Amino acid sequence: MACTACKVSPCTCPEGGYTEVTKASLTSTLISSLTCVVDATRDLYTSLGARNYRVALIWTRWSGGERGRGVEVVALEEAILPTPNVSDLKTVRIEVEQVGSLEQGEVTVSQISPRYTEAELLGLSRFTIPGDQLPEDMNFYWEIFYPGTDGDGVRRRFTPKSAPNSNPTKFEWAIRLVRQSEDRTTSGEIR
Repeated sequence: MACTACKVSPCTCPEGGYTEVTKASLTSTLISSLTCVVDATRDLYTSLGARNYRVALIWTRWSGGERGRGVEVVALEEAILPTPNVSDLKTVRIEVEQVGSLEQGEVTVSQISPRYTEAELLGLSRFTIPGDQLPEDMNFYWEIFYPGTDGDGVRRRFTPKSAPNSNPTKFEWAIRLVRQSEDRTTSGEIR
């Protein structure tokens, strides 16, 4: 009689069948147990000065009850730690317009700790019920900031262009971000 899993006789399937992907199977693996070791190793890049961009998740809230109405204030700012890898910012190009110049383009942020969840990286974990959308009076974006040695670095606003991609064998999430305007000031104030 053929196996019900592989339909082959004689069967070479493991006794008891295969492992189904579940929340429990993702959190109780050798890979998940090594996450802290990999995170500590990645933090060395920042300690040595090899990762000099600050990458943060930013949530803002509008006082008028919906996006674009009233005054926008920062509701929460959370740095992604250990500092992830930011692909070359040369892919963000300056477009000359009649009224000035505007940066456009995309970057990839990789080596994001697997401790984060997909919902966190999409901004859907702090102010929402799981599976819900961001409230109507809130914005969410990523900010990549190079503080500079003299403190006058540029804060760049990005929004997710893709869903985050989990790569367990590299102990990482990676996500594509697209450049947005309306950057905060160097000191973090909303313009």
